[in-house]
Amino acid sequence: MKGVLVVAVACLAVGIGVIFGFCNGSTGLSLGSPLSASSIHVDITTTGAGVPIAVGLVALGVFLLIVATVIAVVGLTRRESEAGPSRRRESAFEE
Repeated sequence: MKGVLVVAVACLAVGIGVIFGFCNGSTGLSLGSPLSASSIHVDITTTGAGVPIAVGLVALGVFLLIVATVIAVVGLTRRESEAGPSRRRESAFEE
């Protein structure tokens, strides 16, 4: 399960990195006297070959995160009796 989670996070990180790497955008911030007049504006426009690569990596990362979540939930709900006998001893001095 840990491997699936690591690959999912890596795919998401690389996908978002590609999105911002091929990005042509602008950012704006304006502060106003009443707080409701303040605004922040971020434009992210990604063009070129990075678009299908980034979309594929982000989609794969999201899918793998869902798979890792399902694996974790199944692992939590599985009863210990179904897991089989435990090989651990209760005490270090027990024979």
